[in-house]
Amino acid sequence: MNNYFIIGKVNEGKSFLFNLFSKNHKTISNPKANTTIDVIRKNILSENFEYNIYDTPGFYKFSDFTDLLNKISTLRLDNINFIYLISSFTNEDLKICKKLYSKNYNILLFSFKKIDEKDYVSNLFNKTFTNNSDNFSILKKYLSNKNKKQGFKVKNVNKKIITIFGKENTGKSTLFNKIMNISLSKTSPNLHTTRDSVNWDIHYNNQILEFIDTAGFIRSRSNRKNLDFEKLSLEQSEYFIKKSSLIVLLLDANSESRLDLSLIGSLSKRNKPFLVLVNKIDLIDNKTLYQNKFLSYLSSNHNYYSSLNIYFISALKSSKSKILQIVSNQLNNKFFFKTSYLNKIIKSINGELGKIQKNSREFKIYFITAFTVNQKNYFKISCNFQKKNIKPHIKSYLSKILIRELNLKGVNFNLIF
Repeated sequence: MNNYFIIGKVNEGKSFLFNLFSKNHKTISNPKANTTIDVIRKNILSENFEYNIYDTPGFYKFSDFTDLLNKISTLRLDNINFIYLISSFTNEDLKICKKLYSKNYNILLFSFKKIDEKDYVSNLFNKTFTNNSDNFSILKKYLSNKNKKQGFKVKNVNKKIITIFGKENTGKSTLFNKIMNISLSKTSPNLHTTRDSVNWDIHYNNQILEFIDTAGFIRSRSNRKNLDFEKLSLEQSEYFIKKSSLIVLLLDANSESRLDLSLIGSLSKRNKPFLVLVNKIDLIDNKTLYQNKFLSYLSSNHNYYSSLNIYFISALKSSKSKILQIVSNQLNNKFFFKTSYLNKIIKSINGELGKIQKNSREFKIYFITAFTVNQKNYFKISCNFQKKNIKPHIKSYLSKILIRELNLKGVNFNLIF
């Protein structure tokens, strides 16, 4: 498949051109310089043609372009083409295009306005789109014809979309780069380093997993300096969350706050599987104590709307294979239940438990939630007995009922009271 990178100097309109191709996954198009800081990809697909288009950061001088070209080369893509965007052709543009020409790249020259051919060196380009009042329509038609699908039927691809979401500076881009094994998403301790959602594919266990690195949600209003960027970034995040097969909520082990609970609550209401990764666990001295306090904090402050699946990781130190295994397990997880469903079956469970409680105080369940911690499954049972007073035969019978009602044969789990 052909890959077309839109490149050019700062504020030439690269993001605007990208958005003309990509009607739903739009990057932030803004008159401020350096709005785009990552390489953003969109697959352009129809019944007749298919290709990938990329938005890229603008450059001021030749050295900036060289850095971008090096970054593109690390993506290890075949069939790389460039759409060079200009408003006027300068000596710096000439120098850059000569560099691309010397490396035998396919280069398309594009401008939103009409430019005379005598103002640039046309021999450097495979095709130019500068001579008409509507150059975009001509470019779009050219790419459609150039990238027609073959006559055979394309097999359906089993593709899953995984969106990484969370507050600012929790390590989302670090985690994304670890999974991709390339520095695709820029990382920095500064707020709003990631503005546009960055997406990339990886093959794992006979599946194509598309990971999305989204902009961080800034918790403190006093830190919201770029309200226009944040609004557009969150709109992008919302778009990908709706398309997701799995939502990964990334939390910071060094930062517990009420916002963590509100994010968990809002995501769990969406009726989509989601995973909670608590990052930077390597910075915690007593990890066991921390994990127990974390779970106790969640249990006492949050009413679950669906199963929580929690893992404690280090995006810097955990291996790529471990992280992918966690994601894969969750995509195929059988231990996922909406709490509203669990609580619908409480009445019938209590009725069955009442049949085995002769000459003793009735054991009654009020609330059931489910969660997974580091691949261990738990049901938390809120009831009218203290843990020490619950008899073993009650626990055993309750486990059998849950296995039957929830089709959990062969799935290991523990009961917590």
